[in-house]
Amino acid sequence: MGKEIEKKYVLHTYPTDLDIVETQEIHQTYLATSESETLRVRKLVINGQEQFTMTHKAGKGLVREETEFDIGAGIYEQLIGKLEVTPLIKTRKKVNWNDYHFDLDIYHNTVQKNLITIEIEFAEEADVEHFQKPDWFGEDVTGESQYVNSVLWEHIQSAAK
Repeated sequence: MGKEIEKKYVLHTYPTDLDIVETQEIHQTYLATSESETLRVRKLVINGQEQFTMTHKAGKGLVREETEFDIGAGIYEQLIGKLEVTPLIKTRKKVNWNDYHFDLDIYHNTVQKNLITIEIEFAEEADVEHFQKPDWFGEDVTGESQYVNSVLWEHIQSAAK
C-alpha cells in the first residue's frame, strides 16, 4: 500500500496561462465507501485511449493509504453495469508550475455548479510545510467533506433519484 500526501484547493478563476502537459477525461464510480475507506473504479480517456483502474483509499485528510491497480474494460463494465449509478465526471488537466505538478479538475456533473479544484501531491509530509501556494489557488479544502470526491459522487446519486 502506498501513501498519498495531498492538498486540495478550490479555484475561483481558471488561469489561462498554465503549462498543461496532459488532459484526461475521468469517469469515477464508488463501489463502497465508509467514514475512513473508499473503493472506486475509474475510466480514464487520455488521447483517445481508455484505461481502467480500481483504487482503495484508507484514511482522511492530508495523508491516506492508497492502492491502485489496472483492471480490464470487461471487469469495469461488469461492475458499472450492475450498479446502475451515475459516475462522477471530470476533466483533469495535469499542470506543471515551477517545480511542482498539479492536477486541476473541472467537474461536469456535481451538485456544486462550476466546481474546479486543484490538487498537489507531496513525496513527504515535511514537503507540505515548505509549499507556498500561488495566489490563484483559492482556499485550502483538504479533508473538507463537501469537496471529497466520494461525497460529490454520493450527491450525484441522491440528485438522480
